[in-house]
Amino acid sequence: MKHVLLMTNELATVSAVTAALEANGQLDPRDVCRNLAELTARLERGGYPAALVDIDEQPRPILAALESLAKRFTSTRFAVLSGSQNRDLLLLVMRSGVRDFVEKRAIADDLAGVLKRLCPPTDATQKGTLVTVLSAGGGCGATTFAVNLADELARLPAPPPPAPPSLIVDLDYCYGAVSSYLSLDGEYGLLDLLNRTDPIDAQLIRSTAISTGHQVHALLGTARERLGDAVAMDEQRIGEALEACKSAYRWTVVDAPRLPGPIAAEVVRHSDITFVMLQLTIKDLRVARQMLANLSLHVPGAPVQLLVGRYCGRRQLISLDEAREALGISAADALAYLHNDYDTVSKAVNFGKPLAEVAKHSNLRRDVQKLAATLVETCHPLESPARPPAEVALV
Repeated sequence: MKHVLLMTNELATVSAVTAALEANGQLDPRDVCRNLAELTARLERGGYPAALVDIDEQPRPILAALESLAKRFTSTRFAVLSGSQNRDLLLLVMRSGVRDFVEKRAIADDLAGVLKRLCPPTDATQKGTLVTVLSAGGGCGATTFAVNLADELARLPAPPPPAPPSLIVDLDYCYGAVSSYLSLDGEYGLLDLLNRTDPIDAQLIRSTAISTGHQVHALLGTARERLGDAVAMDEQRIGEALEACKSAYRWTVVDAPRLPGPIAAEVVRHSDITFVMLQLTIKDLRVARQMLANLSLHVPGAPVQLLVGRYCGRRQLISLDEAREALGISAADALAYLHNDYDTVSKAVNFGKPLAEVAKHSNLRRDVQKLAATLVETCHPLESPARPPAEVALV
């Protein structure tokens, strides 16, 4: 990494940053600024991928100034250093255009990782795969499928170097189903990014997503206390955010229930494949048929796969053939399904963990595994295992 800038008046902070950068980056003594005027002058020279700013002296005025600097010097990523962390300060940082936050006591442990996220060596032409899960009705298992699909995709073999975690995006602004499933909470999420005026890029997505404790990161909709608030989403900003997700992660799975038609169409437009989940009920069949018609009208040619959730085989009042007829699709069209496994799903939700950790031999987990393997074969055929799992249940 090239030289980074540091703004601080504390010798202890200079020493801590210098020691932390031995593994990633360099701090030249001439690149230590005492105030915002010096920082601005150094930025005008260019060539600095990252700037670390100590905000302890005057948090609000410094963050207000950083908001202007972040818009002016778009090639530099800003991170702040502070001796304390609280919710109000984090929100101010988020809104200022700053990309990350490091407590001074954690500089030795966290700073190198923060800089790697700020300025990762990426191939700008390389894009990941985005999978969207839409729901034709509540209770069909869409969130369960989305969470576990992201988990299984992260567990599949990948070419070296080791693939980064997959990403699950929660577009449920009413209930935050993904955050509830995985017992997660955060100060901000995708809604906060959409409300910013600054560009949304891969690094911003990485720094906003939170770890679930295993090989999946989660981009929440918003903080728990703001769930259910009236949300006005810009279609273009949604598309910008999804493209940033594809740049940041090899696999992105979007849980997208209850979206307005135009927003759903925009999400599908940026997706490599979209699953429309439903149960074999008259209501879900009617809604699914309408959804297919709308997508066909607004996003013609988009890859869409119908997926029956909570399938009970012969105990279903409506058969798969009858569902095909009701949906207006031919007998040759695949109709995938996931077995009903209420007890297993309840156990996973209660523990806040994916099926692979609480019921790895369950039929439902095997169904999701097979669908994940099928996606790899379809989207990344050169990365498919030599002996792929058996075909997913398609009838």
